[in-house]
Amino acid sequence: MSEVCVDYLDAYRKFFDTFTLTVDPSDQLPVKVPGYNLLEEEIVGAVADWSLQYLEQRRCPTFLIAHLVRKVVEEVRVQSKVDPISCGYRGETGDFLSLKLMQTCISKLVEVCARYQDNAELSSLPPPHPLPPTTSCAVKNCRRSMEDRHVVIHDFHALFNIKDYGPASYYGVFDGHNGIDAAVYSVSHLHQYLAESQHYPSQPMLAMREACIRTDELFTIKADKENLHGGTTAVYALLRPKEQKLYVGWLGDSLAVLVRRGVPYQIVRAHKPDRSDERDRIEKLGGTILFWGAWRVNGQLAVSRAIGDVEYKPCVSAKPDVEEITLDGTEDFLILACDGLWDFVTEQEATNLVYNHLQENAGDPGCVEAVSHRLVALAK
Repeated sequence: MSEVCVDYLDAYRKFFDTFTLTVDPSDQLPVKVPGYNLLEEEIVGAVADWSLQYLEQRRCPTFLIAHLVRKVVEEVRVQSKVDPISCGYRGETGDFLSLKLMQTCISKLVEVCARYQDNAELSSLPPPHPLPPTTSCAVKNCRRSMEDRHVVIHDFHALFNIKDYGPASYYGVFDGHNGIDAAVYSVSHLHQYLAESQHYPSQPMLAMREACIRTDELFTIKADKENLHGGTTAVYALLRPKEQKLYVGWLGDSLAVLVRRGVPYQIVRAHKPDRSDERDRIEKLGGTILFWGAWRVNGQLAVSRAIGDVEYKPCVSAKPDVEEITLDGTEDFLILACDGLWDFVTEQEATNLVYNHLQENAGDPGCVEAVSHRLVALAK
């Protein structure tokens, strides 16, 4: 046991030493910031997102990420109350400048990591525990700009200090259209609103629905105030292994495929205007479904549910579908992806590629990480 302890503490120490030596304090934009400002209640999601981005860039050990992000979120929240001006607060508008708040966040992250160079602080860190291996990849392909976003939170409950329910992992893919703002907002805040839901963690399905609707409601208010446009589909998953449960929520046409012993199972029933129930719902609300290369809401939008798309409301709904899946141990992997993959690759083709890649590269430390890149390459 003592050798294991030394091993993980040595790995942590190596990360903190390298991190501190290679930080560039002159970099004013180390991570992406949104094109809108933030309210006090949005600080948690934004700070968590920036911290995740930065730690992933720096190759932070997976087991450390949730602990560090939680510390940064807690300390930035305190600073935003004690000294809001230093965090970019503007009294005349009652919000925080995103750029200044991000810079405060990264400075605080650097400060937190520097503390752990002290041996006493280092030894207080929790040891690693098993987490599902995960890989992600995103490319803009032929688009002029990248409008999609994704998030991986390996230790969701640790990040939000949720106890007594075992570990949980959260994954989300947001396929933006007509602008990036809705996807950027969703990737930062949907998981925040999930953790903050009065129904979480005891009623995860209800919380998954509520979080998506709240994300849309608050983005809509922001879009009206700051003249933001566009929308995003969503597919998001919550894995709670202690209870042997997987929860998947979605809006639009991004899909989730669960593979059991070589057989792909499509969890999602896509929200598209050519579904008879969606067509009926939209027409009852006064909308129309027209064909223009594909069936579209009011002749424009090829999905019937999304976050954002303010000009199409109420025809385009933000009420998600959520599925609960009981896991029995036969599951091999889960693929979440937008239509950039599924328009070109069948579920069985994706399944075969993953199995073949893992078999051909068994023993390679980078084997799992390369899987998502192989899938993206297959779709090009």
